[in-house]
Amino acid sequence: MTATFTLLLGFFVGIIIILTLITIHEFGHFIVAKLAGAFVYEFSIGFGPKLFTFKGKETWLTFRLLPLGGYCSIASDKVDPPAARADLEIPDERKLDYIKRWKKLLFIIFGPLMNLFVALTIFTLTFAITQSKPNDQNWIGANYSQDKIAWKLLDESTAKPDANQVYVIWGWQLSNGSEIVFDNISERDDWNELSQKYKINEVGATRSANFLRTATSFNASIADLRQQFAETDVKLNLAFAYKIVNKFSGTTQESDVTWTRHSSVDEYSLGDLVGLAAPTRYFKDSTVAYAYGWSETFNQSISIIKSFGMIFTGRFSSLAGPVGIAGQTAAMFGSAQQFFLYVGMLSANLFILNMVFIPPLDGYKTLEIILEMILRKELPEKYKITVYVIGAIMFLLLFATITVVDFMR
Repeated sequence: MTATFTLLLGFFVGIIIILTLITIHEFGHFIVAKLAGAFVYEFSIGFGPKLFTFKGKETWLTFRLLPLGGYCSIASDKVDPPAARADLEIPDERKLDYIKRWKKLLFIIFGPLMNLFVALTIFTLTFAITQSKPNDQNWIGANYSQDKIAWKLLDESTAKPDANQVYVIWGWQLSNGSEIVFDNISERDDWNELSQKYKINEVGATRSANFLRTATSFNASIADLRQQFAETDVKLNLAFAYKIVNKFSGTTQESDVTWTRHSSVDEYSLGDLVGLAAPTRYFKDSTVAYAYGWSETFNQSISIIKSFGMIFTGRFSSLAGPVGIAGQTAAMFGSAQQFFLYVGMLSANLFILNMVFIPPLDGYKTLEIILEMILRKELPEKYKITVYVIGAIMFLLLFATITVVDFMR
């Protein structure tokens, strides 16, 4: 497949995923509306012109042209009924306006909760079945490219890990052939400032820093050394200190590190890729993996809050619009596990996104109903309309900005 075709396929699959997740969200609203006794005119999948309709005894299921979500049309004095249902006489007790506020509250929050349930189901079942989580930057160790220097040096070691163990880099050292110029695992207090700056582990520690910290520190230390030796012809030789670690617990019983040999000038130059990629987290059994699915649901849910926080500093890189989602979706085609985890992440993000206290999202509507329950009266309709219009404009501007940033990447 060409890159363009893959991106287009990712775009359409991404739309289907989002449409499915939003439909599930709206189905949550629909279920509670029915249980609360409200009259639901229509459950629509998509927006825009109608394609076809399945007419139930009370509720019509409609498929529409634009696959950008969906909605529930519920009887209310504040909203006109669909043109095809305008002749129906709906009693007040079946209109949303007259339903008890606690039922309205459940009606609103059950949509986001459906997305949370989907995310939780995907994460727990995927981890329980595969007993692993790929590309986990918060785990220890690394996946090593076998044609790069890191794996070559480690693989030459006489201490080979068994099936339940992995190599974990504890530190690194660079020499100019006659003396050590960098060593971030040394226990000497008088070691140079640069080595102390990038120290990530103590020699006697039983657990290593995670991959993200290790990789970030390694790249930063190499960048500083390149700058330091930029005006010289000195060639530096690289060696790694490592321990063999239990791949399930992430801990080791080894009290001391083992050193690889130093690379030769022909094998490595400052700035070369050493072949480190995010590791796979392995779980001892399905029970442990299933339990981890709960924490992963929480972590993925709050990740979008961090991304939104970056907006206020002008950083949009962590947010993706249609183009970004297309690219991310296309990147997941190679692995069923990663594809399902990606869908779970999107569903968890939708849960939190909808619970943000910004109109017209469900989070704001929840806050609005709670306030009305406290005041025991409805907020002025003029206020609601004004707030919803402002909120909708803000979201359209944000969506447009993120889409532009997507195209500029």
